[in-house]
Amino acid sequence: MKKILLSKVNFYFLVFLTGCCLLIGSAQTSHAQSRLALLVGNAAYKNGPLRNPVNDINAMSSALKSSGFEVMVLKNADRAQIGKAIDEFGRRLAKKDVGLFYFSGHGLQVKGRNYLVPIGMKVQGEADVQYEAIDAGRVLAKMEDAGNRMNIVILDACRNNPFKRSFRSAQNGLAQMDAPTGSFIAFATAPGTVALDGRGSNSPYVSHMVKNMSKKNLTIEKFFKTVRIGVIKDTSRKQTPWESSSLVGDFYFSGKSAGVAQSQPATVQSNKPPQQTQSAPAPAPRPTAKPKKSQDDQMLDMLLN
Repeated sequence: MKKILLSKVNFYFLVFLTGCCLLIGSAQTSHAQSRLALLVGNAAYKNGPLRNPVNDINAMSSALKSSGFEVMVLKNADRAQIGKAIDEFGRRLAKKDVGLFYFSGHGLQVKGRNYLVPIGMKVQGEADVQYEAIDAGRVLAKMEDAGNRMNIVILDACRNNPFKRSFRSAQNGLAQMDAPTGSFIAFATAPGTVALDGRGSNSPYVSHMVKNMSKKNLTIEKFFKTVRIGVIKDTSRKQTPWESSSLVGDFYFSGKSAGVAQSQPATVQSNKPPQQTQSAPAPAPRPTAKPKKSQDDQMLDMLLN
C-alpha cells in the first residue's frame, strides 16, 4: 500500500515538475521573441507616384506578424506623421528585444546622407531636403537610444529621385550606411543604384522577403543571401540587394527561438563593396576536415556562380 502511495506521489511530483519546466520554457521563448516593427509605405507622391509600396507594406505586415512581431503600419504619410510614428516606435521599443523598421517609397541621398521622402514634400533644391525629408539616421538613432538588444532596418527606398532636376549634384539611389553595433541594415539594391518597383503587386525585394520569411532556421544573414539571389535572378542582374551588419548574435525570422544580439563592445561593419561584410579578425583555426555542404548551400553556390 505504501509503495502504491509513494508511486502516486512520485508521479504527481514529476507531472508538477514537467509543468513548471514547460511554463518556464514558454516564458523564456516568449521573452526572446519580443519583437516590434514599424512599417512605412508611401506611394501617392505628386511627383513620381509609385504603384507597390502600400501593397508591400500589407505583405510585409502579414509576414512579420506570422514571425512574432507586433506591427505598426503607416501608409502614405507626411513628414509630421512619420516623425510622430518614429518617436512612438522608439518609446515602445525600449520594452522589446528586437526592433525592425521598414520603409518602402522614394529615397534619396544628399551629401552622403540618406533621406526618406514623405508625402507632400516640396523642395526647391538640395538645401531644403534636410528640413522636408526624414533623415534615415534619425531612425537608427531612435532605435539605438531604445537600448534594446537588436535592431533591423530595411530600406526599399532606392527608386529614382523625383527631385533630381532641382539638385545640382543629384546621385541615384542611397548612400552606404554603416550599421551601429547590434544592428543590421538591408538595402533593396547596392549604393548609388536604383531599385525596381516591380511589375507585379509587390517589388522584387519584398516578394522574395515574404517568400522566405517562413522558412525555418535561416539566420538573418542566410535569409538575405537567399533574397539577394532571387532578386538578382528575377531582375536579370539589374538589382543587387546588399547589407551592412554589426550583429554579435544570431537572429531567425522563423524556426529557432529568436537569438538576439547582446549589447557587447564588438563591431562588424561593411565598409567594403556591396555584398561583403567585414568582421574582426579571428585566430587561425586548426586544420579540420572540410564539412560537406548541405543541398541548400550547394544550390545557393550554383546560383551565385
